[in-house]
Amino acid sequence: MQFVLIVIAIFFLYTMTRRKKLEKQVELFNRLLYIEKCPEKYIAEVDKLLLKIQSEKERNINLIQKTTGLLYAGEFDEAIKILTEDVTKIPPNWQVVYYHNLLLGMYLNGDTERANGILKEVKDIIDMYYKKDYNKVTIELIYAVSDFYNGNISNCKEFFINLIDVGRNDFRIAFGHYFTGKIQESEGKIDDAEDSFEEARTYGHGSFIEKL
Repeated sequence: MQFVLIVIAIFFLYTMTRRKKLEKQVELFNRLLYIEKCPEKYIAEVDKLLLKIQSEKERNINLIQKTTGLLYAGEFDEAIKILTEDVTKIPPNWQVVYYHNLLLGMYLNGDTERANGILKEVKDIIDMYYKKDYNKVTIELIYAVSDFYNGNISNCKEFFINLIDVGRNDFRIAFGHYFTGKIQESEGKIDDAEDSFEEARTYGHGSFIEKL
């Protein structure tokens, strides 16, 4: 009985220690990517994790996390390569992030046809998470970007305008300004478009915006 209690106590301490470590890791990632807005530092920290011995699930999660940094850094080719060649299995509850990074990377990289094909294949999975009220803005962003690159401007215009106000980080806000500017440009509102692009450059300084 005493041995069992010791084992339980050790397991409890291990679990608590690991949880605190993960919380610190998430805090560091969020600070580097969303507060300091430095995708390169974020990617470097993820690379440190990938050098460690870890389970297949942990490695796949870290690879997906790395592509978030690559997407915001504008390294679309590398993000797509990792997601399509290196991730061996999408862990549960990581499908939305995986497809967000993959599809946005493809659309922004000019590979609309390929992105359309993948979105058609995984639409049921994405919609399932949307119905569960899981990461809804992220899912709406996927569809809005798809609509834009497929010429369905009326379906996405309002979303991008609203994203400027509801985006939970500066990169999302930069997306809102950038696509609003592209829509204004297509409507011949050149001065308004330039103002939107300037806002996009401000919020997305040092990120993918500078490569679009």
